[in-house]
Amino acid sequence: MQHHQPPPDQAMADHPRTYSDPELRAYAEEQAEDILDSVVHYMPLLLPVMGAILIFMLAFIAVFMA
Repeated sequence: MQHHQPPPDQAMADHPRTYSDPELRAYAEEQAEDILDSVVHYMPLLLPVMGAILIFMLAFIAVFMA
């Protein structure tokens, strides 16, 4: 049996044509979803809140060090 390596563009593809591990194929086809798509709707709230927390932490450090 001859081993075959996929070309680089197929090896780095989001959905390869063949999988060597059947469990990986099942995970990739059924359960995997784009992580960014699942988080993107939280960003308008999360970014300002995290920015405010960061500003308060930096101000606390500046006052504590002074």
